[in-house]
Amino acid sequence: MICGLRAELAATSEFEEFVIRRVEHDGSVRKVFVKLDAASGRLDESLEGSETWWPGPPKGAADVLSVVAEEEQLNLRFVTAPLPGAGHRIRIYPPMYLQTLLALWERPGNAERFLDGWQTIHTANRRNPAEVLSPQHFSWLRARQRQAFALPSWRTSFLWGPPGTGKTTTIGTLLATFLASHPAKRVLLLSTTNNAVDHALIAVDEALERMTPREPQPNALRKSCARIGNHFVAGNYHGREHLLPVKDVSLVHAMAALEAQMPDRDRVQEFEKWKAKAEGIRAKMRRQALDALKTSRLAAMTTTRAVFTHEELSSLGPYDLMVFDEASQVGLAHSLALVPLGTAAIFAGDPCQLAPIVTSSSADAREWLGRSAFYAMREEDPYTCLLDEQSRMAPDICRVVSRAFYDGKLKVAESCGTDGRWLGERRPFAVLDLGSRNAYLVRTGFESRFSTKYGGHIRYETAELIVSLVGELVKEVSQRDILVLTPYRAQRTLLRTFLKKAGYTGVLASTVHRAQGSERNTVIFDPVHASTSFLNNRDLGPRLMNVALSRAKARLFVIASRENLLNPVIRQIANIIESDGGKVGEHPGRTRLLNWTSGGSLL
Repeated sequence: MICGLRAELAATSEFEEFVIRRVEHDGSVRKVFVKLDAASGRLDESLEGSETWWPGPPKGAADVLSVVAEEEQLNLRFVTAPLPGAGHRIRIYPPMYLQTLLALWERPGNAERFLDGWQTIHTANRRNPAEVLSPQHFSWLRARQRQAFALPSWRTSFLWGPPGTGKTTTIGTLLATFLASHPAKRVLLLSTTNNAVDHALIAVDEALERMTPREPQPNALRKSCARIGNHFVAGNYHGREHLLPVKDVSLVHAMAALEAQMPDRDRVQEFEKWKAKAEGIRAKMRRQALDALKTSRLAAMTTTRAVFTHEELSSLGPYDLMVFDEASQVGLAHSLALVPLGTAAIFAGDPCQLAPIVTSSSADAREWLGRSAFYAMREEDPYTCLLDEQSRMAPDICRVVSRAFYDGKLKVAESCGTDGRWLGERRPFAVLDLGSRNAYLVRTGFESRFSTKYGGHIRYETAELIVSLVGELVKEVSQRDILVLTPYRAQRTLLRTFLKKAGYTGVLASTVHRAQGSERNTVIFDPVHASTSFLNNRDLGPRLMNVALSRAKARLFVIASRENLLNPVIRQIANIIESDGGKVGEHPGRTRLLNWTSGGSLL
């Protein structure tokens, strides 16, 4: 474990560097749009709370308020000087998270204590029947969602929530019931990103609100839930400000003034003194957060923040229940260090979707940071609950996803079949010469090529095809309801160029990693190049393609060449679509499509 953390730390750069494309002002916040290519840094929500620096002149600094990865956007606050223009570089210094996590594991006695729960996860798992909750306040929940109310009765349990199955709603109703049923017990709610924490906490508040519909103002129970941390998305809390702990604005102003005086990092003594003052102010901020923790019955924060505040959380005594939302993206080294903060833990997520990202090639790093607690999940155990009804995907799309990734267990919720609005939103219509259906396999004779200009694999011909598809789709669907996905940054950059040139600026083109957690009416998936270890393996490949396909609500297009079909997962997906009558070559009148698919000969 410790060897794995050290290896990952050694493989992680001190800072991420980006080239600025443009800067926009939004009140005191600066929206910085950066260029992502093969040479740029990693851009994801792990950068939130990081320090930002640019050399100037004038040199300046800021705090990363939030990251919108799919828009290649950094939102900065506490900006100390004008930001440089397009073409200039900006550096992001992430918090020393791995060092803090490593220090936790290296503290005497901690490694043995953290690993004990993992080694006895099944043998020491005991059930307390008195802790089984009743879903009586939420009679509209599906059968498996109601079954999940038994999970808090176990020391360790798993809530397996495939896409569209209502995992967040289940968490919200379950925790609301737990708080109402046990007036003296406390809950720690954790998730991987600030946005995910916001949505999970709001789901709890919405459930509590349903339980007290006659009360015009939030009651004491709702006010006992608190969002811990400074990097929440403020817009998520409109009308729910009671979830935010009161903050001392003067400390924020003092921190901003101090950051305006930040010396260069190479002026070591000056920077050390400046850092000490900054840490003093941040310590006061942490004490305010601790005050909120002391008075809250439910505290919600990111798993990263929980590591940084581990000592404070430990000092408050064990929580009666911990819930790890999106737990399939939390590495074992991370989750095992946090589990002892509570007496019972629920891991909620989907092990069939993207796993934690690991930089190091070390076997220890991949074992302890690249795997989540779901590695120990056994579907047959009574403390595992699989949510098997989904309401996102149309039946044909659900069938593809279910058979390819869930052994056929995932199905459309019964209520959807009689919901006229739901069915209407997923009504198929004819697209080009492909016919009228919900799931399409679009074969192409063109293969990818490596582009030095774009720094990766691209496929011009399928980019042209996608623009043509979008041109037909926008006759029936809003541009913002169309999502184009690809595994590669290079193809994403090419797609954005093509779509922008065609005037489809509302269509989002994204890498698959940036799309987890989202959904769209229509999804177009272009695998581009599928024989590399990136896609052609038994772990990452299926997870990534599951995320890509399961974003679609009404229409799914999977583009595949001969090389793409050598990938066993893509070949299985193609076979499923074709068995449902979705093969392009089966339909007459396809001359129009030939211009883009194969240059005259359809595979």
